[in-house]
Amino acid sequence: MSIYLNRYAWKDSLFPDYTPDPDLEMVVVIPCYNEPEIEKALLSLNNCLRPCNLLVLVVINESTEEDSKAQSQNIKTFQTIENLKPKLDFEILVTHQKLPPKKAGVGLARKIGMDEAVRFFEKLESDGIMVCYDADCTCESNYLAAIFNFYQDGKKEAGIVFYEHDLTHNAEAIIQYEIYLRYHVNTLRYAGFPHAYQTLGSCITVKSKRYQKEGGMNTRKAGEDFYFLHKVIPNGKFGEINGTTIHPSARISDRVPFGTGHAINKYLHSEVENMLTYNPKIFEELRAFIGQTELLYNQKAPSISPCIKQFLDENDFAHFYSEMLRQSTDLSAFKKRFFAWMDGFRVLKFVHFAREHFYENVELTEAVRWLDTKLEIGLDFDSEKILLKGLREFGR
Repeated sequence: MSIYLNRYAWKDSLFPDYTPDPDLEMVVVIPCYNEPEIEKALLSLNNCLRPCNLLVLVVINESTEEDSKAQSQNIKTFQTIENLKPKLDFEILVTHQKLPPKKAGVGLARKIGMDEAVRFFEKLESDGIMVCYDADCTCESNYLAAIFNFYQDGKKEAGIVFYEHDLTHNAEAIIQYEIYLRYHVNTLRYAGFPHAYQTLGSCITVKSKRYQKEGGMNTRKAGEDFYFLHKVIPNGKFGEINGTTIHPSARISDRVPFGTGHAINKYLHSEVENMLTYNPKIFEELRAFIGQTELLYNQKAPSISPCIKQFLDENDFAHFYSEMLRQSTDLSAFKKRFFAWMDGFRVLKFVHFAREHFYENVELTEAVRWLDTKLEIGLDFDSEKILLKGLREFGR
């Protein structure tokens, strides 16, 4: 058994007596909570071209203190899957887990399923492909093939699939939310942050060995995708899978304190017509600081603003800067160490710090107009739907 399974994996195997097919190459893991649309999600997968031997693993989950409504839906979901099995062209395993209240959530459910996939691949002595999918998603017919092909040259160990939210329900809210997501990742790229990628849980794919090397999925109730990906991305062998699309749902949710469902719910219950977002000045500040890494390496004093200076002082940058210099033999090594310190977590921390102390949020459309000018995208602002279309095209 691997070190990961011995020390870090979910303690109990879900299917201890299960023997995976010797040719198994891909496991799709689906956390599922109070989910009435699982049949739609599974049939969408079933319509995909299958490039390899595939297994789908559904982790129906709830807290041991869950309300009766969610419990009832989870029982119905289990039966729905059992009834659907004869119609599916792939093997599917389903489990119903009662989770500790303090940990119950999508993070733990996703981890439990992915850890089980690792067990299957370790039995086969294989570095298989794991795919994260959600119980309210749909996908294009080339979805599985695009993911499989992504790994075939041996240069990649993890990736993120291109997404477009389903606009069937709550269209106004989800359009603004997706514009916000695409604005944020592009502002980070404008600022020169090298690890700027979308971090949606339903878009993640990773090889079994890389998953284990990074300590597996964390058990956060929300944000598990962000924290996991920002461990994986800096190690390289990561990329975007833009030749296919997954369609996350715009379903309202109150289970987690942030994310798509929470954002939709918050928007629908507010009187704000235009969503607010991070002030562009924050990313101008970040760009100016990142652009001076060569000066820092040459031990020349960079020109920094009061905002940057206060953030660096509060985060003890001087100490880490000395370490970076001492351990770097050239500029390339210094930059690697610099972005090990100024990683995805700290960049987000800076963005929030700058918002709270220096630059208040601005209207989303105003911010995107700034971005459009800086990146010369050529966006059309006639309507928010057209604007989103332009950002999606740019994202590919």
